[in-house]
Order: sequence, then structure tokens, then C-alpha cells
Amino acid sequence: MRRIIPFALVLLSCTILAACGGSMNTMNQSSGVPMSLTIGDTPPSGAAVLFFEALITGASLQPSDSSKPAVSVLSSPVEIEFGHLQTDRAFLSLANVTPDTYASLKLTFGGAQLTIVNHSGAAIGSCANNTVCQLTPSFNPSSVTLSSAPFPITMDANSVFGIKLDFNLNTSIQTDLSINPAVTIAQVIHREAADEDKEMEDLDEVEGQVTALETNQFTLMNRRSGKSFMIDVDSNTVFEDFGRAGCTASPQDFTCVKMDQILEVNLSENGAGTMLAKRVEFEEDASKEAIKGTITSVDSSTQFHMVVFREEPDVNGISEGSPVAVTIAPNATFQVGMAEMGENGGFSFLNFSFASSADLMVGQDVQVRPGTVTTTSGVTTITTDLVRLWPSQITGQVGTINSANGTFALTNLSPLFTGATPPVTTITVQMLPFMTFEDFPNQTSLAVGDTVSVKGLLFNTSGTPTLVTRTIRHH
Repeated sequence: MRRIIPFALVLLSCTILAACGGSMNTMNQSSGVPMSLTIGDTPPSGAAVLFFEALITGASLQPSDSSKPAVSVLSSPVEIEFGHLQTDRAFLSLANVTPDTYASLKLTFGGAQLTIVNHSGAAIGSCANNTVCQLTPSFNPSSVTLSSAPFPITMDANSVFGIKLDFNLNTSIQTDLSINPAVTIAQVIHREAADEDKEMEDLDEVEGQVTALETNQFTLMNRRSGKSFMIDVDSNTVFEDFGRAGCTASPQDFTCVKMDQILEVNLSENGAGTMLAKRVEFEEDASKEAIKGTITSVDSSTQFHMVVFREEPDVNGISEGSPVAVTIAPNATFQVGMAEMGENGGFSFLNFSFASSADLMVGQDVQVRPGTVTTTSGVTTITTDLVRLWPSQITGQVGTINSANGTFALTNLSPLFTGATPPVTTITVQMLPFMTFEDFPNQTSLAVGDTVSVKGLLFNTSGTPTLVTRTIRHH
């Protein structure tokens, strides 16, 4: 399997930690040069990585003057879930770095959780063929130091820097399923601090619970990282799906946001800490719980299996990375997440359906509202009355391109698809207006043979499944 999972790692290290207050906001330029890190990965062939969470315990820059101590850019260990960031970026925090010339960057890793589906035709370590396995691999070695080009890097005052890294999971995972981290530098971004209106990162799927409301600003607390984000809104911010929260404003606006709601935010970050929400989507009220997972099998009209990759807040009896069975209640509602529908026109004109269990398929990401949670003989079963189709992130190779109708064939898919029953070898990708082409050499130069990641709603259309996308990332 060839899959590249990019995500952004923006790390915080304040000169005086108390000044951070546990939240992310505009940084004081006088305390150092703002710096961000971005990292991506490529998983192993023969197995589909459905969940990969690792602990980054340290990140430090070593000055070229070896007599100087290393400069930490990570104030505390941070957990990252790689598996669902193929086209997105996950914001963690920011770092202020002393102006200097740096010779290397050292990353240190801790514990990891890995969930794979093995369709390789043979056992992979302790994971039997055609099974979903939850593993706890170890890092060996536990650190990696990057010192080749573009190092040395001179970080000058009155600048903002971003370093994009690539974590190659295909190379990193060994035959015994231990992890030997293979990391390279993909890109260094440098801009003047005065250009504060320029975007450093476009961060999607920043998820959490509202813990404070101010004038045109709210604070979102992310359960996994434990970080709180102070997020601004303006007249261009789009608010979606708040009708389910009882908001009657038309169009929906900031008045729909309430304390304790669970929200997902697409935001712009300028590299110095200012965060502006581009889109705010309602997920659930605080009194309810939301679990997202990737479907690994559809067993009947009333049950499917999935691997949980996110829960907000924590749900008793459920752990992220675990396979679960989902029983669909007779009165269950099927919905589509609004993220791909509301901006600049959606897919409704295409007449795709997500109205019943007949529309479920392997590889879809869905959100369910858990009712009862039971565990019998090691199998955890969730009963739900709500199944929402959520954008999936899928990597493959561009096959044929039909420019007349804005579609292309995505081939060389993950074993999650090719090992399914029946196998899925091709997905038709339907592009929407106002497409976002990320990391393309010529912005929109999609070509046969390209390896790309696409993000969008995956529909179980007759013959060949269809994914409707507005975001494509080139690898």
C-alpha cells in the first residue's frame, strides 16, 4: 500500500511557561523567532493502517556552535494520531526560538498504538491474515537527528519559520512491527514577521469542546492534546449544522455557538499564534458523545464493524484505535456531515444517497452517537441511533482523467479496499468547484500516475464507489 499522511506539528516552548496559560494565542515576537514543524508519513505494503498514534516526547534544535545547549521546542509530550491526517494538519502549539544558526533537529518518540487490517495473504508478526489487529509497537531507536540539507538553518530576528518533515511509515515499520523512525525534511518556510496577514498553516478538523466565549472569539479544548485554542471569528467565518443544536439564526452565525458544545473547526494560523476560524461545524451537545471510526466491514443491514479513531469526549468502554461492532437501532437516522456541502456549493446536485444501511461501505469514515456500550468475549458492541457520513481521506494513484465531467479514477488503493469482500480496486473521484490543490508542482497539474491523497464523502454508488472531493494533496 502506498499512502502518505501529512500533518502539521506546531510546537510550543515559552521562555516563561506561566505566560502561556495553557492556551494558544498571539506570541510575543521579542521572546524569539516563531517556528512550526510539519510532518507526514507513508505506511507499509500489504496492510492498511487504520490508526497510528505516537507520543512525541521531545523536539530540540542544536545550534551550530556545539558549545551551546540544545534549544527545546516542545514544552511537554504530545500525542499525534497520524492515520486521519492524510490531507489535514493537526495544530498542537507554537515555539519561540532564539535567533541563531542551527545545525540539526532531534525528535524523540515514546509509546505508540497501531491498528491495522491485514490483507497481505499471510500473517504480519502476530497479526493473522484478514484480521484487524490492535498493537503496541515500540520505537527502536527512540530518536532521530536530522542534520543534512537544508541544515544549517539561520533563524533571524523578525522572521517566522516553518519546517515540514516527512515520517516514512513504510520504511519505519519493521518486520517485527517495531518502529525505526525514518524522518526527512520536506520543506522550510520563511517569512517576515511583518507579514502577519499571511497564512502559515490551514488546519482542518481541529476538534474539541467550547470552554469559554468572548466577543467574536471562543476557546476550544482538545481532549487528546489537552491544549486549549483561542479562536477568532469574523464576517467570513462559515457556521454549519447548528440547526441540530436548535439554532434558528439564518444564516447561522456566532450566536449559535454555546458553552460545552463539541465543535470541529477549520482555521487559519499565521505562524505567530493568531488563529482565525474559516469554518465552524457543530458535532454534538455536551450532554451527548461523538465517536468517529473507519468502517472495516458491513455485516448486515443492522450491523457494521469499524475502528475508532476519535471520541469527543471520552466514552466509557471505548478506546481510540479499538475495533468495535456497531448495531444500528431500528429508528436510526442517517445524515451527511455538512463540511462538504455548505461551502461554495456542494454535492447535492449529484443525487448521491446516504439514507440507510444499504449506503454503507468499507472505507467510509462515519460518526455515530453511542447508546449502550457492551463488551462480550472481547468484542465491544455499540448501539447507535445516528450514523453520519464524514469525509474520508484516501490515498492512491491517478488513473484515467475525464476533464469533461471533472472526474478521475483513483487506483492502487489501500488493502482496506482491495482486500474487502467484494474487493474495491477503483474509486471514481468527483471534483467540486473551488478545488484546493495542495503541494502540486503547478497548482492544478493533475496527471495520470500521480500519487495523491483525496478528502471527501465516499458514496456506495452502483458499480464503482464515488468520492466527492474539494481537496487533493500531491505526493
